[in-house]
Amino acid sequence: MGFKEFVKNRLTLRADGIYREKLNEKRISFDSWIRLVEGELERFDMSYNPEQKISDLKDLSYITHYDGMTVSIIPYRNIGDGFVVKNIIEDIIVFVNGELTDRTIPLIVKCFKENPNVNIVYGDEDIAKLDEQKAGQYGRSVYGSRQDPYFKPDWSPNAFLNHFYFCNICAIRRVAFRDFDWSTKFTGAKSIYRTLLEYIYSDSQKVNQCVKHIDEILVHASDYDNDEITDEQACEIAKMVKVPSLKNGISLENKAFLSVIIPSKDNPEMLEGCITSLHDACPGTINLEVIVVDNGSNIENKKLLDELSDSLGFTYIYKPMEFNFAYMCNEGVKQSSGEFILLLNDDVTFTEPYTLENMLDEASYVFTGAVGAKLLYPESGKIQHAGVINNRIGPVHKLQFADDSVEYYHGFNRRVINTSAVTGALIMMRRSIYDLVGGMNEKFRVAFNDVDLCFRLLKAGYFNVCCNNVSLEHAESVSRGNDTKPEALKRLLREKKMLYEEHPSFKAYDPFYSKYLVSDCLDTRIVPAGEYEYETSVEKAFSITSFDLLKGREDPCVFLNVEEADKASEYTANKDDKGYIIQGFSFVTGSDNACYKKGILLKSEDSCYLIKYEGCLRNDVSLNCADQTNVELCGFLVRIPEGMVPAGTYKVGVLHTHSFAKEKLYSFSNREIGID
Repeated sequence: MGFKEFVKNRLTLRADGIYREKLNEKRISFDSWIRLVEGELERFDMSYNPEQKISDLKDLSYITHYDGMTVSIIPYRNIGDGFVVKNIIEDIIVFVNGELTDRTIPLIVKCFKENPNVNIVYGDEDIAKLDEQKAGQYGRSVYGSRQDPYFKPDWSPNAFLNHFYFCNICAIRRVAFRDFDWSTKFTGAKSIYRTLLEYIYSDSQKVNQCVKHIDEILVHASDYDNDEITDEQACEIAKMVKVPSLKNGISLENKAFLSVIIPSKDNPEMLEGCITSLHDACPGTINLEVIVVDNGSNIENKKLLDELSDSLGFTYIYKPMEFNFAYMCNEGVKQSSGEFILLLNDDVTFTEPYTLENMLDEASYVFTGAVGAKLLYPESGKIQHAGVINNRIGPVHKLQFADDSVEYYHGFNRRVINTSAVTGALIMMRRSIYDLVGGMNEKFRVAFNDVDLCFRLLKAGYFNVCCNNVSLEHAESVSRGNDTKPEALKRLLREKKMLYEEHPSFKAYDPFYSKYLVSDCLDTRIVPAGEYEYETSVEKAFSITSFDLLKGREDPCVFLNVEEADKASEYTANKDDKGYIIQGFSFVTGSDNACYKKGILLKSEDSCYLIKYEGCLRNDVSLNCADQTNVELCGFLVRIPEGMVPAGTYKVGVLHTHSFAKEKLYSFSNREIGID
């Protein structure tokens, strides 16, 4: 080994050591993070005997009171054949399978007091590996290591019919159940689940009003087995509950009339595969009508499509025009006759026999809005869509690119879930509610028309559903291409901005995705927010310098993804915030990234500026790029104060400067930022 190589190795080892120290500073366990965020919220002295064994408390029924209300706490396992609500005189009954926190009682009492129409409450939970030696260190039942949280969605009636997602904690207002027959067919959690199903789904008003979610951890459990309720058992119990009034007179035993609307242009081969798979998956219980809306295929393809319409039996509407997905869907619906409609991309393939029946079953409930399903990339087993969540910086397909052979976040990709939105590639709903909300908004020509429709359904009081218990294949964006070109990106950003101008109440808010889960970046995983949140990730820019691009080299080895570049007010929802936010991640492929210093580049027609940054933790990138070295801190979330950068329009890039070599490598994205 030569002297230069020896020195280089020593410097690299030193850089790696410094990098590891920074990485350890930024990493925080869930246990430490959740204690910080829960902070000084109101707590309650449960007045228990500190010498009593923790294991004894799990089986203990007891009575307490708070703020003028009495509360009976009953473990799941104590619900047996002899359980009768009339025998209980307390105002609130809390059913629990684990240890209540010392915040639970105040939060439950407050919820019932503030919501007179609410008769059932549930909350979040985590797993606590209890350590009796640490009793009293943090307060009752929070000593030991906390892990594996279950941050639940707000009330999700479709999900509840398929899975007892209340899991280990729920509470009822006793007076509402005083004269209600409690299920004696089962014991424990099964008895609670069966009774709640009978009560909630007895009429649509209860479905919409009687259940409330407290988005705080209320119980420390030992597991998530729901005291012996499996998903299969939950579905069987739900089938015992008769809810004909909630089906609006619709019965799938009578032939359901489904109109399928497929926008398509110049894709005869793909369209043929789509419609053929649709017919193959359509059972005899469904009367199918297919309408294809073509916005201007060329002469050759139009001829092929005319022939296909005869052989496959679909209605063919040929109307040359600029692409407008929303308009094409509306035109197809106008020509349809079905009681149900299905908006379908021509690049979707049905691969399972019961998909339509599952979706129709969910769509037939009077409280259901749009219904989607899990979509996989062709021949890959990778998830393309399992429901859309409303992130701080826009709608996100959670679990996109994840391997569907693995079950994620409490069965998110396996179960029927309620979600804020589903993708327009596959949307089913009753024709009546499509007409009620005015169909697709044609101002959204290409993107976000699906999310806009789903938001309007939520505002109208309906619940959107994603059936992740079935799957189809989707060759994403084959019809219109991907939004990677600069003009397409600008159009996409304009339509996203318009989405939140139309629906400001949904900016950075999603009722079906917890505030305690990552939502401050385009991380598609479902993990606690402690891994990436604005308050701990943001870096304020303190200085700016001019940079001569001739002193560096634009190099494709610099991987760059800019997720946000806009006014800070668009990110923080604080309209008085006059700064700017630039967010994303970048690393040098094939190199040790501990050896590089980084900076944001802002390039206009006549100048270029450099803003240095340290980098923030992006576990999602490091997991997806396991073959790269030291990329955990590849993220950036830089806040630029007003007045720091001269006014103008700038292309956003990143510079990587080697710490002990001369190379300066940079790359620019398609994103631009306008500085006032």
